[in-house]
Amino acid sequence: MTITEQEARMVPQVVARQLKANAEILLQLKERLKNTPPRYALTIGRGSSDHACTYAKYLLETNLGLVTASAAPSVVTIYGASLKMKDALVIGVSQSGRSPDICKMMAIARQEGAITVAIVNDINSPLAQGAEFLLPMHAGEERAVAATKSCLASLAALAHLTAVCSNNQKLLCDLDNLPQTLSQALELSWADALSEFKQINNTLVIARGFGFPIAQEAALKFKETSALQAEAFSAAEILHGPFALIKENHPYLLFAQIDATLNGTLELAQKITALKGRVILAIAKNDKISMTELQKLAAVVLPLPASLDAILDPLMTIQAFYPMVAQLAVMRGFNPDAPEHLRKVTETF
Repeated sequence: MTITEQEARMVPQVVARQLKANAEILLQLKERLKNTPPRYALTIGRGSSDHACTYAKYLLETNLGLVTASAAPSVVTIYGASLKMKDALVIGVSQSGRSPDICKMMAIARQEGAITVAIVNDINSPLAQGAEFLLPMHAGEERAVAATKSCLASLAALAHLTAVCSNNQKLLCDLDNLPQTLSQALELSWADALSEFKQINNTLVIARGFGFPIAQEAALKFKETSALQAEAFSAAEILHGPFALIKENHPYLLFAQIDATLNGTLELAQKITALKGRVILAIAKNDKISMTELQKLAAVVLPLPASLDAILDPLMTIQAFYPMVAQLAVMRGFNPDAPEHLRKVTETF
């Protein structure tokens, strides 16, 4: 078993540890936000961490009504712009916490009077030390270049932050069950996906809403571990041009979650199937649509545990995806632990 897959399989324990350890600091953050309500939120991240930041956008806007934007650090580090960030909620996400542009953006945000939060694995890093509030990932050393456990730890931390700060009691209860659900996801086989993606050179990964960030993450992992050119699209956006890429007998990966986006995602699956594309559909076990109906929409239905919460469905989906993509890389003749031209800590300016 590769290191990438080994680390992905550590996630349930990581998340259980994190949820317990970060409870108190999140109560302090909740009080801070109550006393100084933020005007908007800004996220800072690169790569997998930026995908977690996209997840934060959906979380903060739907649960806190807080308009959330993704920072372009070069606006500050390269172009020298002065940003008005007083009383903004600024969240930096990074495994290493050492990329100079992310650290500088966070430092300036704090100087400008923002409420700064760092979600970091290395608690001794500059990013961790520079934020007002530190939420450790508690992921332990991550040895594989392709982030798995740190990415999922980031997603869990953001869901926990949102649940506490919005006083979402249902989400808090569901988070208590998340480690067990992630473990269940690891027990399910996605072997049927391996033969679909083994011989191809490109694909699309499609989702919507809370699922879109993990579509971005899955597309990145296809590229960096398996040299498979994959692009992520929202199920709402793909009909605006990219749908012209659909080819007969070619596989496309769709992620669905059990919420208001479900019907639209399944309608898109039906459209791709009508064009004789091969839909590879991952969807939580549920009582809204039968397996017989799903099999009419998709060439392959990938199993997932029962839906815990639409907000958390994407976490168990990417949990099941990670071991599969590590195995796919090996089948395609690549080492997912050491992708070509990449290194663990990437420093950008």
